[in-house]
Amino acid sequence: MAKYFLKEMKMKTVFCRAPYNYDMDLASDKHGLKCDDPSLTQQQFKEESDINTIVDRFMKSGVLPTPVNMPQYIDYEGVFDFQSAMNVVRQADENFMRMDAKIRARFNNSPQEFLQFFAEPENFDEAIRLGLAIPQAVAETKVSAAEPTSKSE
Repeated sequence: MAKYFLKEMKMKTVFCRAPYNYDMDLASDKHGLKCDDPSLTQQQFKEESDINTIVDRFMKSGVLPTPVNMPQYIDYEGVFDFQSAMNVVRQADENFMRMDAKIRARFNNSPQEFLQFFAEPENFDEAIRLGLAIPQAVAETKVSAAEPTSKSE
């Protein structure tokens, strides 16, 4: 009877996976997805679609790919309620996130720092250098030495 009782008490051992007793590569090869069919990806466009190539091309030429819109200044004078104010904030955030990653990094990826930068007039030269502002032509007025500047009596 004791033999019978010990046979019934015999428990099944449970396999616990650990880095020392389990080969993940073997399990991956055995149960993983294996795609042997030929790829349909057109490799000739690899360089053209690389984000680093696109950004470098823009930084050199200043020409964006066709579907990208530049951020713009918009006057939101007619914003009166909470919902429309939140829509304005969301739109401003989306426009900021569409900008080049290097420019966003200059402002610590913060739209607030970006807006504070443009609130100060002394940052205009840097904004032109970053390509965020367009230089304005300054009209110079020349006074000729032959023309009298005082009132005649």
